[in-house]
Amino acid sequence: MGWNQRREDWRRLIELAPSGSFVARDHDRVVGTAIGIDYVHCGWIAMMLVAPEYRGRGLGARLLEAAMAALPPELPIRLDATPLGRPLYERHDFALETSLTRQVRPAVTATAAVATEVTRLQPADLPEVARIDGAIFGGVRSRLLERIHRAGPEYAWRAGGAPIQYCLGRTGRLFDQVGPVAAASPQTAIALVTAALHHSDRKPVVVDSHDDQHAFVAWLQSAGFEAQRPLYRMRRPGSVAATPGVRAPLTEFAILGPEFG
Repeated sequence: MGWNQRREDWRRLIELAPSGSFVARDHDRVVGTAIGIDYVHCGWIAMMLVAPEYRGRGLGARLLEAAMAALPPELPIRLDATPLGRPLYERHDFALETSLTRQVRPAVTATAAVATEVTRLQPADLPEVARIDGAIFGGVRSRLLERIHRAGPEYAWRAGGAPIQYCLGRTGRLFDQVGPVAAASPQTAIALVTAALHHSDRKPVVVDSHDDQHAFVAWLQSAGFEAQRPLYRMRRPGSVAATPGVRAPLTEFAILGPEFG
């Protein structure tokens, strides 16, 4: 289907949600998947995928319902929808939170120099990164962020000062992905991504950017990225009213990716 995940990504997802990972089979053939991840304060729906010839039979709805049922009923559930999947989620009471766009840059031979105020993100930085990420994202992803950092240190950068401003990234089957990107200003977000791109080893790169971050999106396009498709971040309320969240100290300019949130 042209999705970017490698076997390592699937293993990581199943490790995150061992009781929330579902597969649909037609005899011995896998024809659909869905994963419901418990991030403590919210649930996340990942890898909703149905083979084209099996669509229109209600299989996607059954997979979605199985993944949602594996999550604690009091939690709100969130996901990133494609235009194809959005009507299914709306029928299951998901509402739009915000919109994003997948920006793709083909492999290039050279990138701009790394800004002097940007340095490598270190393992010792990750507890603060996880705290900030929790305030921005609304769930607990500390273990996942540690694994992403360990697997892709070339994409992990920070800007000085407090709080830490940062970006992470990871390799993929078709392209590498830079994100999340969290910073206090578009200029710092641009410096962080520039550092990551400088170390992308001439690979195609994707950034899933928030549409309302106009200066950052304009820079991506000036740096050779092209809009590929929209993404819709959606939310379904839980059975218990949400408690007020912690105010996020930074702005998120790009997300980790639709499979992880």
